[in-house]
Amino acid sequence: MTTEHPRQQVFEVRIEGAVPDEVLGDLADIQVVGRELRTSLRARIRDQSELHGFLAQLRTYGLEVVEVRRIVTPDDEPEAEEP
Repeated sequence: MTTEHPRQQVFEVRIEGAVPDEVLGDLADIQVVGRELRTSLRARIRDQSELHGFLAQLRTYGLEVVEVRRIVTPDDEPEAEEP
């Protein structure tokens, strides 16, 4: 019996304002993709539970989340069938 691990998806979370460097250091496995009027963070998330945990972690720092979206990566696209 094999156990399949859910494939991770990439989510982009936009935060109102700049996220302090010390907070970014506390967040594991994220990529900062913008830091102007809003900070955009990208994280690989396995499932909805992990996404909600990440959002809860951001709230503990008093950060205002203004947008969450899933980013389509090449791994998400279906494979083309050979003719």
